[in-house]
Amino acid sequence: MKGQIKMIYFDLDHTLWDFESNSQEALKMVYQKYNHIFREISLNRFVESYKKINKRLWEMYRKKEIGQVELKLLRFEITLNALKIKHREDLIEEMNNTYLEILSKQKLLVDGAMETLEYLKDKYELGILTNGFRKTQIVKMKSSGIYDYFSILVSSEDVGFPKPDERIFNYAILMSKKSKDEIIYVGDDLENDILPAIKCGIDAIWFKNHEESLQIQEKDVLAISKLIELKNIL
Repeated sequence: MKGQIKMIYFDLDHTLWDFESNSQEALKMVYQKYNHIFREISLNRFVESYKKINKRLWEMYRKKEIGQVELKLLRFEITLNALKIKHREDLIEEMNNTYLEILSKQKLLVDGAMETLEYLKDKYELGILTNGFRKTQIVKMKSSGIYDYFSILVSSEDVGFPKPDERIFNYAILMSKKSKDEIIYVGDDLENDILPAIKCGIDAIWFKNHEESLQIQEKDVLAISKLIELKNIL
């Protein structure tokens, strides 16, 4: 740590909010609502197809190859086309809106998230720095009971540049009204959260919340495997 930390920014999805479990439940409910179009397509096949396509599109979004609107619509359109499911044109937007509405109301947090925030809230100012869509992220935070812990929410939607673009980190620094030495960032993605934060001059803690990330070693990057470990660091 370079200086006296006063502000902690957290990533939201996969870091505090259990995106995998919550998304799985939301997709299950979408599948059930539109079961008449899936016919012999199983829930697992739909979910796995969607997740694979969604992951690829988010990578394209981070590289600024597609925009927010394209991301929202293409993920369901490509999924249905890949599964050879015929659909009316207006169904794609309807499915996406249904998914986001259901998703944002899911409440599961990553293990230790609430206890960690409760410990930190009186010691530091807390903020969220996310690539997620602002309206959806706010509902997620309110639904899961963590909204009031945070004084600042910075989303790629606000800035126009998603992580790992340094401009979103610089905007977060500006919004905090703190110096770089007084800020630390906690996130689960090495390439999109941790390394760009460090490049911008912010200390960062890598929450290795994925099985594949546990096998990766990155020199000079402070890493934890459980959120509760922050109590021993901060």
